[in-house]
Amino acid sequence: MTIGAKIAACRKRAGMSQEKLANELNISRQAVSRWETGEAVPDTEKVIQLSRIFHVTTDYLLLDIDEAPQSAASAENNRETEQRAAEKRMKRQSMRMHFGWFLLIFGIISLNATLVGAGLYAQTLTEWRTNLGRYGTALFDSWILALFIVSAALTLCGILILIREYIFIGKE
Repeated sequence: MTIGAKIAACRKRAGMSQEKLANELNISRQAVSRWETGEAVPDTEKVIQLSRIFHVTTDYLLLDIDEAPQSAASAENNRETEQRAAEKRMKRQSMRMHFGWFLLIFGIISLNATLVGAGLYAQTLTEWRTNLGRYGTALFDSWILALFIVSAALTLCGILILIREYIFIGKE
């Protein structure tokens, strides 16, 4: 069976007119007619689109095999599989958003705790080694700087995750 005959058979099995198939492929009805009569052959991209529309493999369309196209039950299974995959993507996205919010909130709380701790430590200092006074010395010339950097990094990571998830919602 030729590719044109297979396209015609699949189109008729799907209950589609040449016009409707042409509209789905963004081509002219005459192009579909030429494929079915064997005057022309669809390009690779169109073969892939045809396989998706008719729920058949590209091998079935291109090769001289008599593999039966997928049944309506197989097409329904494909839709169910796609729906489950979409649900999994949504669940992963929701988990990433929760993780982003966790990082942001934990980062802000730890950042505030670090700054308060630096202030308390600054009150115990009798001399300072920076131009920023006691507080600057407590924050930038001690181990508190490491906590400040980690807290700021957590906050920034949370912000970046949330920006990514909110901007790209539903685009996966």
